[in-house]
Amino acid sequence: MELYSVLKSNINKKPMDIGCGNLTASIKENGSIHTINAYHPTKGYLTLSSLVTFSNGLWYDSEYVRAYRKRIAGLGEENLAKGFGFSHDRKIQDWQSGYTPEGKLVITYKLEQLNVAITFEALNPSGRATVVQSIEIKNNSTMEQTLPFQIGGTYNLNRCSYGQLTEGGPIQMPEQINDLEIQGNRMSLRNPSLPAQVVMTVFEDGQPFDLGTEKRTSNEPIKQLSEYQWKIAPSEVKQLLITYTINTEGEVLNDVEWGNDLISHLKGISVVEEPLHFIDTSWSHYVIRRNVAYILNCCSVPVQDEQVCVITDHQLLPLSWNRDSYYMMKLLIDADEHEGILTQADKRKVRETIKGHLLWMFMTAERPSGYWGRAYLTNGYCKDNVYQLDQQCYPLLELCEYYEWTKDKETVVRLLPYLEDTLQEIMKSRHEKYWLFKTGETPADDKVDYPYHFSSQILMWQTLRKLDALNNQFPFTTLKLHEWVQQVQTDCLDHFTIESEGKRMFAYLVDLQGNHTTYHDANDLPTVLAPIWGFCAADDSRWINTMEFAFSTRNIGGYYEGVYGGLGSIHTPHPWPLGDAQQLIYSALINDQDQYTLVMNKLKQLCQWDGLFSEAVYEKSGAVASRHWFSWPGAFISQALLLNKQSSVQELVG
Repeated sequence: MELYSVLKSNINKKPMDIGCGNLTASIKENGSIHTINAYHPTKGYLTLSSLVTFSNGLWYDSEYVRAYRKRIAGLGEENLAKGFGFSHDRKIQDWQSGYTPEGKLVITYKLEQLNVAITFEALNPSGRATVVQSIEIKNNSTMEQTLPFQIGGTYNLNRCSYGQLTEGGPIQMPEQINDLEIQGNRMSLRNPSLPAQVVMTVFEDGQPFDLGTEKRTSNEPIKQLSEYQWKIAPSEVKQLLITYTINTEGEVLNDVEWGNDLISHLKGISVVEEPLHFIDTSWSHYVIRRNVAYILNCCSVPVQDEQVCVITDHQLLPLSWNRDSYYMMKLLIDADEHEGILTQADKRKVRETIKGHLLWMFMTAERPSGYWGRAYLTNGYCKDNVYQLDQQCYPLLELCEYYEWTKDKETVVRLLPYLEDTLQEIMKSRHEKYWLFKTGETPADDKVDYPYHFSSQILMWQTLRKLDALNNQFPFTTLKLHEWVQQVQTDCLDHFTIESEGKRMFAYLVDLQGNHTTYHDANDLPTVLAPIWGFCAADDSRWINTMEFAFSTRNIGGYYEGVYGGLGSIHTPHPWPLGDAQQLIYSALINDQDQYTLVMNKLKQLCQWDGLFSEAVYEKSGAVASRHWFSWPGAFISQALLLNKQSSVQELVG
């Protein structure tokens, strides 16, 4: 219980999440539903929430984007505090919550003499992805108790906004239309401009619960809230079951068969009869397990056949970046290679997910200009057609590491025809004389002052090294990859080595004409990984000086002072948990236990109560400054925690 009391008292809290891949939900602390999101084959990703739709005229207004994200996180909107689904006006006591090993979210509390347990899960009865909210209420008194409650809330169904701080090409929001229809125990909410439809059904103690009859249309979020009352006898348990599906295809669905499957699935399952027991585990283990679960359940979206799109989060920016998804998939591989992290069912799902992601990246993700763009919708549409060098490397690196892990020859052979063209496309960005490669943007999605970026060259070296090994087993090119590897490393070390304040270190950007910038960003993970990959030694003074610079006030725009200060990014000018992960790895590599402990203690405070981390925090308060939902930092922090399971630096860099 100590772990959960620590998490409950943490600075940062956000709605808690469940999912089954193509359907997800975020849950408020009071047990109501905050949002339900779903994959859509043409729109990418849909959301059912209480929010007014994102304004089409404000795509480039960064303050509006930030404010809208806060509203999605449930902040600054008191009238939306209740969410939708089941609710009441009674004061809650003895609140607890936690995740079961099966991935259900359980919230328990007391209403004086009533014990309440609300369980959420996402499942697929009859092949129909469904969010289920199960409410159980037990009367522990010797007298009949009365509980007034409501079903409903404010609903708005539309596409997710995809609002970005560095907008690369807005996709206009569809018209906001909500067609509401209630008949019997079924409520449907349709937006014909998508098209898509939400279907809600309600059962009381296994029987259809009558919601009445109603029909209306609105071009605003539509409120539908009905009042009910239960009389609960002594020791009696009442159960209310509310289900949600989002139909994006327009097919006719068999509600009777589907409802019977649900009732059968949940029959005999009771949480309120037993106290809720949490698994007492270490903080590190909890964080790793929760980040793995979030990736598998909320970010890995089955889209067609075997293919899986991996989005960076299911709420704020349900888009796919090759960069983010690589580190998310790498965590799944690392977790599989450590005992006690994954169940057998998880192991099967992990392999299917990474394989599906590789197929999606190479076979479905559009490359309209010959290269992978910055970000993608789940259907493979290239939203931001901007050239970033590292985004071209990560799919290749992921394929190589997938084969090293699985020895899955069949999948590699399927994707071999894509590799030669991908390499040739990357070669277009190579300098005419040196083995260095241009980029249009940094890994922070920001434009570059000079075209040659340091951490991207390290990544290129690592990718070519892995491709060379793959080519030895599956010949796909006659290009001399082995020679390229050495040439990239030599030219990178030669042309990025500079002297700053009397110390040799690596520049951030160079133009190969004598100009350079000194900077280091929380997004530049290959730099801190360089000794682990073998690009340079952990005692290389240039690398050490570069990392020491990164974690100092000399790193203008990249380092932020304060109680919760640290390495961040000029992209969102605050400390980033990704930067803390870099410092965690760096302190382990140089055997600085005091620094390692300091960073670990900070991460324990910044961690949100469900084990996930945000994009950035305020340096003085530690509160979330940007993106409550962002899978990449939690994935990389989890990898850093798994690295610490190694017993020595020699093993880390071996």
